[in-house]
Amino acid sequence: MKKWILRLCEKGPGKVIITSVPVAGRKNLSRVVAFDREDGRFWKVDGTYIPPHYPGTGDAFASVIVGGLLQGDSLPIALDRAVQFVSMAIRSTFGYNYPSREGGLLERVLTNLRAPVTASSYGMME
Repeated sequence: MKKWILRLCEKGPGKVIITSVPVAGRKNLSRVVAFDREDGRFWKVDGTYIPPHYPGTGDAFASVIVGGLLQGDSLPIALDRAVQFVSMAIRSTFGYNYPSREGGLLERVLTNLRAPVTASSYGMME
């Protein structure tokens, strides 16, 4: 994984993020892995895998990342915020039994974006 990320970085981007990375031996766990070329650190955020798929969640994830970075969040804080937001949106949508073709109920969790990140789940990758 790290080799792939570094190869992508060589092509120009200063930050590379890979989502939905399976975690070996943990069927119910999914991981986001990121690299920041500026400081040379790899980051990870683990989350519970939720089976339904809703169109637009990847776009929402990318938007939260960009918004966080533009507002001064560090890469791991932006990652954490995006993972929490998309996870809450998927859980909310799934809980309402909303048709998956309609996308996620993002408006149900939008207010969470203004909340400070108080309990972080990110970590450095070894």
